[in-house]
Amino acid sequence: MSSQTSETRIKTNFLENQAKEVSGKKMSKGPLVAFGVVFLAGVTFGGYKVAEFLMNYETIAMMKNIELILDSPTTKNGQATVDIVVRNNNPFPVQNFEISYTIDGTTGGNVSRGVAKIDNLVPAADERKFATVSLGAISGEPGKMHVDLTAAKVAEKSKLPGDVQQRITDALFLKEQDSLAAFQQLDKELPDNPVILNGLALTYEECNQKDLAKQTYEKAIVAAEAANAKVGADAAEAANTAGAASDSTVSSASTAANSTIENAHYHLGLLLLSADKKKAQAEFEAASKLAPNDPAVIAELEKLK
Repeated sequence: MSSQTSETRIKTNFLENQAKEVSGKKMSKGPLVAFGVVFLAGVTFGGYKVAEFLMNYETIAMMKNIELILDSPTTKNGQATVDIVVRNNNPFPVQNFEISYTIDGTTGGNVSRGVAKIDNLVPAADERKFATVSLGAISGEPGKMHVDLTAAKVAEKSKLPGDVQQRITDALFLKEQDSLAAFQQLDKELPDNPVILNGLALTYEECNQKDLAKQTYEKAIVAAEAANAKVGADAAEAANTAGAASDSTVSSASTAANSTIENAHYHLGLLLLSADKKKAQAEFEAASKLAPNDPAVIAELEKLK
């Protein structure tokens, strides 16, 4: 008897990120305490709570700038999978995504629910597609699927001023020509910044200005490599001064710069594909050395085999 493989498409509402709003707590005034030790303890605890609130606020703000786009949700032999595009509209790389999901049955109730984890890094101001993310077993006929980003981690904080970071994020949501003008202005104010150059190159591509895009990706690689070298030297010096092991410190400090270099090589490879596959492959290989687990780079190298 031959076995048949059943495959079912799951309807989704393609929900984007639904990070929760920060709800401010009212401060209540308590009785004054004369004892200095108790007062100091109160100040310390209060400072801790303020720091905790600020940390949570930064995390929520970061998560609000991440979009989830679902594609090809299917079930096969009782197992559900979906392709997930993670669009990172932050000016810094983000990783370790946790995505809660619920799959409703066609007759009501849940046929599956859980948390999908994607540990990969998504570069600053860009996106990555993660194919066939497992959603586990299905215990019924699937209907609609709902997703919600519940956790993510900043891979390396941006050193850009807060207002500049916000302007980069805002530029990513503009129409093509307006986005291009915004990145051009940012580049004038902060020349040779790798994240801004990458964003500028992407918008040149979107506006079909491929020569300028190519030049800008190349410029982004040079700028990111210079930034990476400086960050590595500064981190090593700081670690040695503190008497700590420098390897992990340097590795952590260079995460953002490496991600930017890798991303520029990847997009330059895509840009060169139609004109020169050998040069494109060289760019993908350069990207792979920096980020061997990047699914986008892996996919392109597989296509060129």
